[in-house]
Amino acid sequence: MASGEIGAGNLRRALQGFAAALEPDLSDYPDTIRDLLENGRIQKFEYTVELFWKYVRSVLISEQRLVPNSPKGVLKDAVACGYLFEGEYPAAIQMYDDRNRCSHCYQQEIIPGILVRLPAHLAVMQAVFGRLPPAGEDERGF
Repeated sequence: MASGEIGAGNLRRALQGFAAALEPDLSDYPDTIRDLLENGRIQKFEYTVELFWKYVRSVLISEQRLVPNSPKGVLKDAVACGYLFEGEYPAAIQMYDDRNRCSHCYQQEIIPGILVRLPAHLAVMQAVFGRLPPAGEDERGF
């Protein structure tokens, strides 16, 4: 794997860490701790989504396809290749919209709605990752 490429191992670890962050029931924690844990979930979501689209893009490039440099363009190509099912596409777009809302215009009032959707976002990424062939020389396992 060349320097700067996104490897399957990195994405797999990010998906596993994101899944682990979603496991605990936060209702038993005091408000301050719950806020910190929720912020951690959002942060893991943001970087996992970033690794996800870049890894999908690297797979498409390794298949010698011309791919766009934007996440939503990569998602469209992933649908065309059968890695992302058409029925999953709206959820994947929602995932990127949520990521952009978190990253570009942090507003505390939208966070609860995003937190509720995190398990669905994780499920889409895991499903697509499971369908992807290795990118170039990369070894995978999930």
